[in-house]
Amino acid sequence: MGLLDDALWRRLSPLLDRALELSSQERSALVATLLDSEPDLAAALEEALAVHERAAASGFLASAARTPARSLAGQNLGSYQLIERIGAGGMGSVWRATRADGRFEGEVAVKLLHPSLIEGEGAERFRREGTILSRLTHPGIARLYDAGVSEAGQPYLVLELVDGEPIDRYADARRLDVGARLVLFLQVAEAVASAHSSLVVHRDLKPSNILVDRDGRVKLLDFGIATLLDAASGEASLRTQTAARALTPQYAAPEQLEGGPITTAVDVYALGVLLYE
Repeated sequence: MGLLDDALWRRLSPLLDRALELSSQERSALVATLLDSEPDLAAALEEALAVHERAAASGFLASAARTPARSLAGQNLGSYQLIERIGAGGMGSVWRATRADGRFEGEVAVKLLHPSLIEGEGAERFRREGTILSRLTHPGIARLYDAGVSEAGQPYLVLELVDGEPIDRYADARRLDVGARLVLFLQVAEAVASAHSSLVVHRDLKPSNILVDRDGRVKLLDFGIATLLDAASGEASLRTQTAARALTPQYAAPEQLEGGPITTAVDVYALGVLLYE
C-alpha cells in the first residue's frame, strides 16, 4: 500500500483509535466487517494494526524489558540514589532519585537503559537522546541535568522530575473549557517550535509525553525516538528501524507509518491529533 491520501487517513485515524482498544480477535472482526463495503479502509486499518503489533512483538513497547523494581531501589547510580521506579518502557526504566552526596537537595528523574540494549542500536539511540536534550533549553521541555554510565555499564540520563498529569487527563479532570485547553495547547506548540528551531523532531507527541504540573505549566517529555534534521534538506539525518517500531500509531503521521521522509510535519500532524482530541 502506498502513502495514504488525506481523505483515507481522516477516515482511518478515529477507526484506528477504536481498534487499538480492542482484543486481537475483535480487531480482526472489525477489519472483516469493512472488507465488502470499504476495502481500501479495511486494508489501511489492517496495515496500521500490523505496525502496532510488530512494535509490541519487537520489545519496544511498555510491556517489554521491565527492570526489576526491587533490585535497584535504594542503590546508588553515580552521584544519585534511586528511590522508586516511576515508569518503564521498551528502552528501560525511569526512577525517582535524589542526590546521594548531599551537594544539592531536591529530586530528579533518572532514565536507565535496559541491560539487554547496552550493545547495538539501542545504546546509540539512548546516547542520541542525551545529545538532543542537551541542546534544548525551553521551559516547556524537561531539562537534562547529567548523564553517565553505571558500574554495570548501563547508560543513564538525569532529568528534571516533572510532577504532573498527562495533558488530556489534566484538562478533563478540571473540566476545562475550550479557551483554557487552547492555552495549554499553545504552550505545547511553543515548546515544539523551540525544538524545531534547534532542528529536533520529537516524533512521538502524545498526551502521556506532555505533562501539566499543578501550576498549569506544560512539560514535554521523552525524546527517545527524536531525531535531528539536516539543516540543508530539512529531513531527518538518520533513520532507524527501532524508531519506526516504537512510534505510537494513533498519533503518527501517514509518512511515519509508511516509512517516508521525517520532517517537522510529523510533529505538526501529532499536534493536530492532540488538538482534535
